[in-house]
Amino acid sequence: MIPAFRNAKDPTARAIEFIRLLMLLLILVGWVLYPVELIILQHWLDSPESRIPFLISIPALISTVLILFDRKTPWIRWFFIVSMWISVLTGIIGAYYHWVWNFEGEINWEFSAAMEALAGSRPVLVALVFTHMGVTGLLAVYRTGKEVQGD
Repeated sequence: MIPAFRNAKDPTARAIEFIRLLMLLLILVGWVLYPVELIILQHWLDSPESRIPFLISIPALISTVLILFDRKTPWIRWFFIVSMWISVLTGIIGAYYHWVWNFEGEINWEFSAAMEALAGSRPVLVALVFTHMGVTGLLAVYRTGKEVQGD
């Protein structure tokens, strides 16, 4: 990503590479700070499942650092894409898990009960941060047909 930004030949390509670089740097910060927040909240003590965000953050952080410097090597690209998709799925599953937990025993799918569970003790939307970082990463490495032919 950084070499691609430096090697961009026209202003449009440079702008696209700058946006990609900015997106990757933002999720890189997220991969570092989100686990720190979980440690501060002692999220990792609750259950074995609560360690999943940490386990997902490690390969996501490593793949993001690698993709910043080389996005053309196939295994780095695939490692990054797979880790981002795992992040997307982890966020969706985590949000659902938090939501079900907030029902506190008996699941009631009526609208008012479901909305009340969204505001329960487990923050449902926080888990979707993983989905957001994964989607942002996938968008950052998306290539147009012209880019693929030029590689």
